[in-house]
Amino acid sequence: MSDLTTYEYREQIEMMSKSMFRYCLSRTGSYHDAEDLAQEIMLISCKGEQSFENEKAFYAFVWRTADNILKGWYRSHRETAELDDTISDGSWEALEEQARENEQLRLITRELSLLNSNYRKAMVAYYVDGMSVREISESFGITQSMVKYLLFQSRKKIREGFVMERDFGKLSYDPVELSLAFWGTNNNYHGKFDDKLTQNILMCCYFDKQTEEQIALQLGVPTAYLEDGLKQLVEYDLLTVKNGFYQTNVPIITNDIFAEIEKANKTAVADISERISKWVDEKLENVRSLGFYGSDAPDNTLKWMLLSLILRLAYIDMAFDKLPLDLPTDVFGEKCFRFFVEKSASDPYGVGTSARTSSYGMILFWDVLINGDRLHPRVTDTRADMLCTLLSRQPQTENEKLVCSELLELGLAVKTDDGIKPNFPCMTKEQGDALNDMILGISEDICADILSRTDSSKKILIDHTPQHLADYVSKMSQLLSFRETEQLMQTLCESGRLLPIKGGMSGTTVMYLNK
Repeated sequence: MSDLTTYEYREQIEMMSKSMFRYCLSRTGSYHDAEDLAQEIMLISCKGEQSFENEKAFYAFVWRTADNILKGWYRSHRETAELDDTISDGSWEALEEQARENEQLRLITRELSLLNSNYRKAMVAYYVDGMSVREISESFGITQSMVKYLLFQSRKKIREGFVMERDFGKLSYDPVELSLAFWGTNNNYHGKFDDKLTQNILMCCYFDKQTEEQIALQLGVPTAYLEDGLKQLVEYDLLTVKNGFYQTNVPIITNDIFAEIEKANKTAVADISERISKWVDEKLENVRSLGFYGSDAPDNTLKWMLLSLILRLAYIDMAFDKLPLDLPTDVFGEKCFRFFVEKSASDPYGVGTSARTSSYGMILFWDVLINGDRLHPRVTDTRADMLCTLLSRQPQTENEKLVCSELLELGLAVKTDDGIKPNFPCMTKEQGDALNDMILGISEDICADILSRTDSSKKILIDHTPQHLADYVSKMSQLLSFRETEQLMQTLCESGRLLPIKGGMSGTTVMYLNK
């Protein structure tokens, strides 16, 4: 294998033997067994040494040998384990205590935690709670024959698990963190799937169908902790189940997908950001001259205002008008898109957008995290009406005063010499129409650019999506173009053309009055 001297060869074998002993000790927990196993592995390995061309091939053979011998050790030490009526004194705590001191019971509790809920509940009732077959039958509302079947199958599954090395999946130590994105009118999903467990259940079942036991193993979580999450995901049609196999029924857009889309659109984004920056600098004083409430704000605030209005008009209003979204119907009968997006480690340019209509006008929100918390989810109809009213009069009733105190606390209103006023730009219909005419041309150019790249994004999406969701994502590629707005804002901020808004009037919330 090599031209080592006798001394070098012995030294190398000695080092390898020590490493192998430590490895076997970590896997067996027995000093005596580790010594015997390491010696056996090294003996077999050294006998076959001369048949390998290089050290790399030899070392691969050594570790394959170690793996096979250790598997044999596991089988020989587990094949005698059985379940009987003396497994516990009737309490779960006692079973856990015994398991800490007994290798066989530790394996029993491990396999028990991975059983499907029906099997596990029957086993716990019989072996831990001490219930008879008849009592379990009455309690569960099933026949005694079914109880015996569940117990028989559970014992069989546990015995089979004894001879297996259980390796938890990557999601058990490196879970993903997702956020639910919704595009539609009535969001029935808001706040219901913010926990990591349900998010990683979806990730686990995304490309491959999984049983409850397989999900538990992938996540490193006992099946008892999965039941509620699985039930809710199925109820909301985010997960389907057939013949005991679960499959994710909602797209998951990972950071890798976004990175590929961003890479494909990098040149276009740089060009758009340059055009917007140049246009804003040229038109800023013309915009001020409209004389709307807030037109005396700092340049940076008005630049944010113009950017938010241009991006909204180009990426949402115009894009969806020229190429309307084909919204699927969800389980609640709502026309909408719902999908999960992988969270970035840091995403200061994440956008939350909304439009709140009141009897007096409309408030447009473009909440960017780098400028502070997202406020649009907290603006109710009552608060929106009050904000519009503040331009013409002050609060009069106790209820109006209470609403104003809430607006002041949120930062949506501010106390001035003229009383309480909205803390963002507000325009009359005439001023709003004039501003929209000004931004129309550049918004149309940007929209045409966006639509010309839709097919490219669609292909990337389909290439990274399971086949059963391919048609769904093909309809939402245009929607993901909206993510490009974050790239644009990041480009403008990192170049110094925009600065985060720190205090003062918000430039990314704008009110358009009806008259």
